[in-house]
Amino acid sequence: MRYNFITLLILLELFFLGTVPLRAADGESRPVRAAVVLPLKENSPRGAKMVEFYQGLLLAADSMKRAGWDLEITALHSGSSMNDMDHLLMEHSLRQMDVVFGPLDVAQQLPLADYCDIHGVRLVSPFSTLATQLTGHPFYYMASAPRNTVQQQAVWFIQNHFPDHNIILVDCNEQNDEGAAFGQLLRDAMTEKGIFVRTLNAAGDEMAYYQAFNPLRKNLIILNSSSLKAINAFLPRLKAYRREHTDLSVSLFGYPSWQTYTSQLLTDFYEQDTYVYTTFYRNPLASEAQALDQSFLKWFHRPMQQTFPRYGVMGFDLGFYFFRGLTLFGGNIENSHSQVPTMPFQHPFRFERLAESDGFVNTFVELIHYSPAQTIDLVTRNR
Repeated sequence: MRYNFITLLILLELFFLGTVPLRAADGESRPVRAAVVLPLKENSPRGAKMVEFYQGLLLAADSMKRAGWDLEITALHSGSSMNDMDHLLMEHSLRQMDVVFGPLDVAQQLPLADYCDIHGVRLVSPFSTLATQLTGHPFYYMASAPRNTVQQQAVWFIQNHFPDHNIILVDCNEQNDEGAAFGQLLRDAMTEKGIFVRTLNAAGDEMAYYQAFNPLRKNLIILNSSSLKAINAFLPRLKAYRREHTDLSVSLFGYPSWQTYTSQLLTDFYEQDTYVYTTFYRNPLASEAQALDQSFLKWFHRPMQQTFPRYGVMGFDLGFYFFRGLTLFGGNIENSHSQVPTMPFQHPFRFERLAESDGFVNTFVELIHYSPAQTIDLVTRNR
């Protein structure tokens, strides 16, 4: 029998790790049972994204089945309101599920989380970033961390990977909540450690730039806005200043959304030695990514949408993680997350319970490094 590369990796992992199969009431092993509760029938762009996420889950399930492991997946249309969720829970029993993926709408989060808590079912929320959803829900999994959690990890990278740099926070003269929050978090964290953060107005004159930069140290520049408008306004000023001061060592530090600007700014990112913090990254040139794209095309007769992130890949990564984790560790997965083998195509996972009675949040953050050598590398945090 011929296996694809994903299946072979699963077989090797299961051989070396052994398994703790899920058990039915009579003691017999049983399949992993999963449900998808999303607006799958919604005729809209977001509905199409949810279908693609579900299709990625199906690809992950197929890879597991090819390795000889049994899974059952139930797909349910969630609607969008609290009433829709109440009707769904009355009409369909999810209490026998090991894991539920969804929902999308905020109004449906609490009733489904309460239901899953009562019946001991894991609820994996791929899209919610509301920290309050974790509170008091021990079986809740937040795959996309709240902004504050992600930014705290990004500040950690600045403190630990750029300890000797001259830190420059650039005021871009625009309202940007993400940038303002990050700038304040950075200032507070650096002040705690006794590290001085210089400020520079992006529209400042030559003297303002001269006072901000340090020619004797490496300079790390952080804009207080994540917008494309801000970086497009700042880059010409930076490049002009560097042409007059060729001895300067400079790196840029940017936001997750900067990934979406690479088609326009890749050359500039390379030139300015740019680091972008993010919770996900898909390398389109990797052979594994191309193989997954081909599998998706073969199965569903269309390519994945070119979104950031790709929803089909996100579905594959999440499904693969939980299908493998439940296959290997069964009901003990809550105590075994550090042992779940991972092979992410886009979304790595590091699930941590931040408070004893709360759920788990994915705290994984990495840096995408666009180096002057015109290479793209990933910097991860080892724990």
